[in-house]
Parts: sequence; structure tokens; C-alpha cells
Amino acid sequence: MFGISKLTIRRLVLISAVLTLVSLGLMVVSILFPSPLLLVMAMSLGQLFGTSSLALYLLAIVLDLQGVGEHDELGAREESES
Repeated sequence: MFGISKLTIRRLVLISAVLTLVSLGLMVVSILFPSPLLLVMAMSLGQLFGTSSLALYLLAIVLDLQGVGEHDELGAREESES
């Protein structure tokens, strides 16, 4: 349909998880080592990474609900059965 496979959807979810952990790490560092610069950086970059991870995760959900990549798996099964 879009040329996007299940592997791409998994990569989107993986990137989303990594961005979420980076965002959380920035927030934790700003709490453990409080300084104005670190706090501003954590809140700005943390929000950027957190929002990006949410957008990627929602994109992966939408693509998965649309059934993207299901035909790739069916085609591979049919070829292996032949």
C-alpha cells in the first residue's frame, strides 16, 4: 500500500521508546543536578523528544491499524508454500 513494512513500524516504535528514555533521562538529570541551564535544557529538549516520541508512536499505531505490511507477510507465506 505505502511501501511500509511491519519492520518499519517496529523501528518507529523502537525510535519512539529511545526518544522517550532520552527525554526521561534529561528530566532526571535536571532533578539530580539542579542548575538553571540544565533545567531549561531538560524542559526544552525533554518536551521536544517526548512530543516527537508520541508522534512516532501514534504514527506506528495508525499504520498498524491500517494493515500496512500485512500483504508482505502473506506474500512471503505463499511463496514459501510453493
